[in-house]
Amino acid sequence: MLTYVETGNVDAAIVYKTDALISPKVEVVEKAGENTYAPIIYPVGVVKSSTHPEEAQLFYEYLQNKKSIETLEKYGFKGLN
Repeated sequence: MLTYVETGNVDAAIVYKTDALISPKVEVVEKAGENTYAPIIYPVGVVKSSTHPEEAQLFYEYLQNKKSIETLEKYGFKGLN
């Protein structure tokens, strides 16, 4: 949907805030109240049968570090804690 707004194919759309924040071509004019929808959760974990368990574990740990969390928050994501 974001692309439709960016290209002028629609006048408005409902998109994820995190998507809208990274586009210089759109303006957020209204936000849904946090009590009007269930939180969107992106789970992360290491799959036991991964063919690259060390790399998967490193990526998991990378997502948990302070700089990564600050970057995610900068783009509108929130932690569960």
